[in-house]
Amino acid sequence: MGFTQKFVNKYIKGNEMFYRFINVFSVDVFVRGANLLLIPVFLYLMTRREFGIYNYLYSFAMTASGILNFGFYVSLSKLYADTIENIKKQSSMIFTVTTSLLVLLSISIIILYFTKTDISFFNYSMKNNLDEINTSIYLNYRTYVFIAIISMIFTNYLTFFFISSENIPKLQKFNIFRLILSNGTAILVLYFSSSDTVMLRLAITYVAELLLTIVFGSFIVKRFIPVFDFYYLKKAFKIGTPIMIAAIMATMVNFGDKFFVMKYAGVNDFADYSLAIMLATIILIVFQSFNFVWLPLFLKEKDMATLKRKTKRYTIFMFLALFGIGFIIFLVVWVALKFKIIPSTYSGGILLVLPILIFSQIFAALIGLYVNFMTYFEKTYIQVFVGGVISFIGYFLFDYLTSAYLVVGAALALLILNILSFIFYYTRTQYYISNRLIHNKA
Repeated sequence: MGFTQKFVNKYIKGNEMFYRFINVFSVDVFVRGANLLLIPVFLYLMTRREFGIYNYLYSFAMTASGILNFGFYVSLSKLYADTIENIKKQSSMIFTVTTSLLVLLSISIIILYFTKTDISFFNYSMKNNLDEINTSIYLNYRTYVFIAIISMIFTNYLTFFFISSENIPKLQKFNIFRLILSNGTAILVLYFSSSDTVMLRLAITYVAELLLTIVFGSFIVKRFIPVFDFYYLKKAFKIGTPIMIAAIMATMVNFGDKFFVMKYAGVNDFADYSLAIMLATIILIVFQSFNFVWLPLFLKEKDMATLKRKTKRYTIFMFLALFGIGFIIFLVVWVALKFKIIPSTYSGGILLVLPILIFSQIFAALIGLYVNFMTYFEKTYIQVFVGGVISFIGYFLFDYLTSAYLVVGAALALLILNILSFIFYYTRTQYYISNRLIHNKA
């Protein structure tokens, strides 16, 4: 029996997970794939500088949203699985967690906006910059950056609600409407307008997504039983707070490469780097589609031996599959540059940095596979420790390698940090699993 046949028999034939994944991915690949196919359109509608500024602001908003969600999307997934056998408790839990997030986010946004903490952060991040982008530019887009942050938080929360409830059809519809209303409208407006493309794209994309999230949020509201339960609020904080702190600690990993690329290379090279990041992120998109299916089943599984065996199998499968996808991404980008589907202005360093970022994202995906165990064992505080150590190392690593090798150095630093994180989560997970198995035998 050949290697291919063995692979099919072991990982695909009769595998419920595989067929569930294909069901989700079939629409995910259409929606997110369409988003990726639209990248060349935006590259031609925006100058290289505008594309770089937009993606820097996007990265800033994404990092902020990772902190201001309070980790409640993880709390929702865990508590949903815990209350699966009691619909009334589950509905009360959903009401408690959702309304708490809404109140906490509203207070946080008001405080940030009027204390101008975000401006202080931007002042610091732009310190010693090449002066191609500065704080005054951020002030022009500040309102829409806040809208983007709010939209990202609730889009993510709604996505995890649909995942937790295994309501994949609603998630598919939500993603399709996001594609049509946000990106489709943005392209039309950019094409027919000569105004600030950064402003227009930010405003249209995230106002549309926020409105869409409000509409689809009605499916969460329908599940409400308006009984506030402080027990679930405490549980939500217990699970979510370490996630939020970990996001703060991991800011250097999530935003550090962008910060140092902008500092040492400038906005045009940042445009190249951000384009490579977007393309390499296809790896994480595939993993997220898999994790959407795997996470609810993972959290409900009580047999630790089965969980260990399946995770080992999926680790091997994901590495091989994502490596193959990464190779295809590189070939497609090479062809797109050759035939000028991607403008030649981006050809300078993208092919050099893309393979490094692809490997980096493969390890980031595998990290996600093992971070699931931190939620399962309610050990999310571990992520605070890892985030702090990795960020400390990352600051010096990004500074040294980016100053020496520019975008290639930033990509290498990111790869090293992801490998270190994976090693830690893998070894820690094996420790927790072994302890649980020993306890179960006793």
